[in-house]
Amino acid sequence: MTAPDALADVRRRIDAIDRRMVALIAERQACVVRAGSLKADAAAVRAPARVEQVIARVRALAVEQGASPDVVEATYRALIGAFISLELDVHRGAAAETGAAGSGAAVVEAENPELLLQRALSSAERGDAAVATSELIRLLDTASDLSLRLRAAVVLGELLIASGRSAEAELVLATAASGAEAAEDLDDVDAAELERVRDLLDHVRR
Repeated sequence: MTAPDALADVRRRIDAIDRRMVALIAERQACVVRAGSLKADAAAVRAPARVEQVIARVRALAVEQGASPDVVEATYRALIGAFISLELDVHRGAAAETGAAGSGAAVVEAENPELLLQRALSSAERGDAAVATSELIRLLDTASDLSLRLRAAVVLGELLIASGRSAEAELVLATAASGAEAAEDLDDVDAAELERVRDLLDHVRR
């Protein structure tokens, strides 16, 4: 078999594997959607301790199967980050249907994410990290604007790192980076914020 023929054969095998992988991802997504509708709040959706359990388990499985644990971990962190975003959307939809979307004030704040970000920044400047963290989590749960989400992720990541909650910081930052990297035509400001997110992510993973 010539080299081009051998390469074509390998690529056909990869394509077949990809089809099976996508089918399994679809099956996993169905479970995630169901789980998202059952969880009590956004914190339960993010579940950083559960994320780390999954990562530890798949790294061990990678060793058993002869795969690179680092490649498997990176793949799963990206996969989990994307599914968390999906699960949060499902959870918010379920909460809205059951009347659990929150008070009128919360709705107003959800419609004014810039105001919520400013409040969070003010809380952080006053040294009230707990309030700032709560407000930033709410912002990430409700805001769709990429710029706001990146800015919020940077501040929240810094607060979580400073309070020793590195696993949670990593999850927040990885989710933000994944969302931004999937976007098209980032402007200079968003690109700069994405670099800050990546820098913090590198720091927390060292």
